[in-house]
Order: sequence, then structure tokens, then C-alpha cells
Amino acid sequence: MSDTKEEGALGILDEGKSFSQPDMGAYSSGYSTVFNEQRCQLCEPSFGTIPNDIQGTYYRSGPSMFTAGSIIPPKTSIVQPKVQPVPDGQDMDRMVPHPFDADGALLAITINSVGEVISRLRYVRTNAFNNERRKGLRMYKAMDSTRELGKSDLFSPTFKHHLEPGLNKKRKNTSNTRALFWGKKLITMWEGGLPYKLDDLALSTEGRSQLGGVLKESDPLGGSSVYDSRTNKMLFYCNRQDRTSSELLIHEFNAKFRLEKTIETELPGFALLSGFAATERYYIFVQPPVTANTMQYLLSKEPGKTLQLEDGPSTLHLISRDSSKGTISVEIPYNGISDADLQFINAFEDDDGNIVFDAIRMDSRTIDEKAPQYPWATSLQDFSSKTAKRDLVRYTVRKGSGVSKEVLLDQQCYFGVINPAGSCQRHQYIYVAVGAMGKEVAPPQGIGKFDTRSGEMIHTWMPESYEFCGEPMFAPSTDEDAGLEEDDGYILTVLYNGKMRESELIILSAKDLSLQTRIPLGISAAHGLHGCFSKGDDFKADEINRRAKLADKMESRGNMWNEVKSDFSGLGLRLDDWEDYFGDIL
Repeated sequence: MSDTKEEGALGILDEGKSFSQPDMGAYSSGYSTVFNEQRCQLCEPSFGTIPNDIQGTYYRSGPSMFTAGSIIPPKTSIVQPKVQPVPDGQDMDRMVPHPFDADGALLAITINSVGEVISRLRYVRTNAFNNERRKGLRMYKAMDSTRELGKSDLFSPTFKHHLEPGLNKKRKNTSNTRALFWGKKLITMWEGGLPYKLDDLALSTEGRSQLGGVLKESDPLGGSSVYDSRTNKMLFYCNRQDRTSSELLIHEFNAKFRLEKTIETELPGFALLSGFAATERYYIFVQPPVTANTMQYLLSKEPGKTLQLEDGPSTLHLISRDSSKGTISVEIPYNGISDADLQFINAFEDDDGNIVFDAIRMDSRTIDEKAPQYPWATSLQDFSSKTAKRDLVRYTVRKGSGVSKEVLLDQQCYFGVINPAGSCQRHQYIYVAVGAMGKEVAPPQGIGKFDTRSGEMIHTWMPESYEFCGEPMFAPSTDEDAGLEEDDGYILTVLYNGKMRESELIILSAKDLSLQTRIPLGISAAHGLHGCFSKGDDFKADEINRRAKLADKMESRGNMWNEVKSDFSGLGLRLDDWEDYFGDIL
């Protein structure tokens, strides 16, 4: 293992050493409402140069409005709020009780062929966002009783939505969890509701999407997807939960975002799913043991009162991608740490036919039962009492011998990703956001590269104590001579500087995590969640600026600015259906 070190404002590249304790005041300030959206900002590097073999757009979603109604409607709107936006913490009735419940915003950073870097950030205009925007009030409070019970991880609470099914005022779709660009369509996702479709240049909201009529209006699409690099397909799941059984649907879409097939199966009991993985032959889901209170389910459907996550083994479901075959369900050995709410990274089948998948596992025993209080995570003790200990774990399903688990990395880590070109195939490298306190619970701050063959964290890049990285994202090299190695490319991440309260794009070499460039974005973006990199995009700044101005103009026109729908009257087709069915003609 190398022992190189680079210091100063550029960050630290340092393997095998301890780092200074994070500045938690700086970190906590990242949970601040973004009061001003960013239409189109040309950005210049403050250090280094932009590699000439990277081109595309990095999209990242995340909770961003912690005080409801912080973006007022256009002046042309008939309905105007009686109260104006206020700073976070001034009116606690307008504050969300948990960061995950905040309205989602989308950050997009384009690196084009002429070397321009263009940043923009815009809120997703969900129906709930618009309702609270015009009232200047927080109207969706059905999850408050659940959050008051505590045991809610700051990044990924076990209970993400109210149990009342369909479209209603209890289940607030914040569309804040994941951004995905696929088949020339940009969508934002959230566990428990329909995705929202956005314009990929201006980030303006076009409305709820039923993915070409595949989803019903009441369908709860999962908050994650899986890319199958072998077949060039994108996979989604829809989990229709009920007290005694749950109906699971897995959809496969081709590169034009057209449905190729749907697999349906039934899972026993109330299936509390957090994501999934896939191999050549199987979809992989993990279902933790949950008991449901019948009376509370009928009366309130409040997750905290209705559901109880039990201690005990979770069930691994291997659902065949061949509709003529069934599902294999096996217990995962339980050693006191629950396998609920895994963050799946990748899965594959080895030469012996064993099924292997890597995931970040949460040990929620570290979370206390006190409800999180704003301001969130102002001390390391406060953060560690509200955030689960996380490990990188490898699960292996062997024929005839069940499931085994191996902790690959016990350093606190978040947001595991691989080079998507190897998704659903055997991988060697995993990139993660890591804490600065080793095995101790600490916020995501640096970036690490883990080698699954050697079993070591071979490189780490760590910024200053007041700087915090988000999800790492792999961007492939556009060099025709590159791409032969798994780590030919770059790692992008959005860094939040809590001292200056500004965000930067960080570009690291995927080989050794050496810093290539730092690019201030001209905005203070809140701590984000998941995103994607769309390679090859070549949007120019003037094109994005024109589209952004048009989006603002369209939003301000008329009195029905807040009635954003994806339905098309007349033929009964949604707007996104037109492109799906007639895109080749139009």
C-alpha cells in the first residue's frame, strides 16, 4: 500500500493514516434550505485543469427545503402565500422534523466539449411542493408521529413514507432520493410514489411520470434502479405493500425507455424493501422481519405505530428473470445486526454459479430513541447517536449451503458505487464516501477506493475538516484508447465547504484518487443523496441559459402555474407516452 501524502487546501491523499476530527458546525450548516435556485452558472476551476477526456452531465438529487414554502410563487400567480419565507429554525411549525422529509432539489453540472462547466439547481415542482409553496405553510405532517419515536437514520430512515396507499395528503412525495437519466429522459425518484420527469437542460418539472403508461397513478415506484451493462437495460421495481402480503413488480426498460418485460411475484407479509440488485439470472431483494399491528394498520397507517422491525434473520429473495421460473427464498444468518435497509452496490454470478452481492449494511443499534432536533448534527456525539454504523459487506449465496456474510470494510462508509460498465458483472473496485474517524461513526467526508481482490482500501482522498464530500460518481474516460481497465475514468463528487458555505465539484482520478481539479459552483447546495453521470452530453452554456429562461417564463404564465400534470387530454395518453409511442416518427 502506498504512503503518499498531499496537503493543504487541495485535500489529503493519504492511505493508512488517521485524519482530524470533522468540524461538525461546518457539517451541520449543510442542512440548510436553498432559498435561491440557480438557473445557469458558468464555473471556473480554482485548482487544476479539467481533464480533456471527460464529457457529460452529473445529476444529483437530495433534500433541500427544510422550511416549507421557502420559494414563493411567481408574481403572476393569483394565489400568494400570506407569510413570506423565513430562515430555518425561525418558525418550527414550517420545519420538517427529519432531513429526509425535505423537498427535493436537483443539481446538474455539465462538462462539455469546449471545456465549459455549467451548474444549475432547481427544486422539483411536486404537487406537494406547489401546495406548500402557495400557502407558505407545512401541510404534510402525517410522518411527524413516526419521526418523534426516534430510531431514524439521518440519511436513510427505515420508514420513508406513510402507509396510506395511492395519492393522498398523508404520503408526501418529495422526489428527493435519486436522479436518473435514461433513454433521453431525466427523472427523480422517491421510495413510495411516482417519479417526476424533468427537462434535462433547465431542470424544469414536466410532471409526474407513469413511464409510458407502465405505472398506475397509485403505484409506489422504488427509490432505486439497477443498470444491466450486459443487456443495456434499466431495471425498476414497484412494491405494493399490504399487511399480509406484498405484490412486487420488476420492470425492465431498453435503451429507448420502452418496456421490455415485467416480472410479478408475491412476497409474504409486509415487505419493507430498500432497494435491490440483479445478476444475469436473478433479481435480488432482502426482506427484513416486520410485524404489523392490525388495528393501527386499519385506523392510522402511521408507520411508527403500525410496523415493528423485529430482531432476527432477514429473507433473501432470488427472483428469476425468466418468467417461467419461480423465486428462491433463503434466510440470511443473523448475528445481532439487521440486514434491513441495505444499500446495494452490485451483484454478479461467479464461475461456480454462486451469487455474490456487495452492500453497505447499517447497524441501527447505534441510533438512540430520541427524535432528531434542529439544528441537526451539530456535534459528533449528536451525529453518531442519529446515524447508523455502516460497514461494507459481501453476501455470497452458495448452492446447497445458504448465505454467508463477510465484512469487507469496517470503516464508516456511505454511497458505494462501481464503474457502471461492469454493473451486474464481477467488479474489482468499489468507491465510497468515508468518514474521517475510521471505524467510528462520522459524516461522509472523503472518498475511498476499495479493492475487493486484495481486501484493502488502497486509496483515500480526504479534504479539510470543514469540507464534506457526497456520493462518489464514476465518469468514464472519453479517450478511445482508454476504457480497457475498470478504473479508466474519473470520480466526481460534490463537496460542501461548511466554512465558506459553498459547494464545489471535485474531480479525482479513478486510478489513485489524485485530485485533478476543484470547481466552485457558485451556490451552497445542501447535503445530497444519489445521482448519475450521463456521459457524452454536450450542452453549451447559451443553450442551457435559453432553456432556463424559457422555463421561468412558462412557470410565470397564467394562473394555473402550479397545476403541473403529465396527462394529455383527448387520446388519454400522457405527454411522456407520446414520445414513447411515436418518438421514432416525431
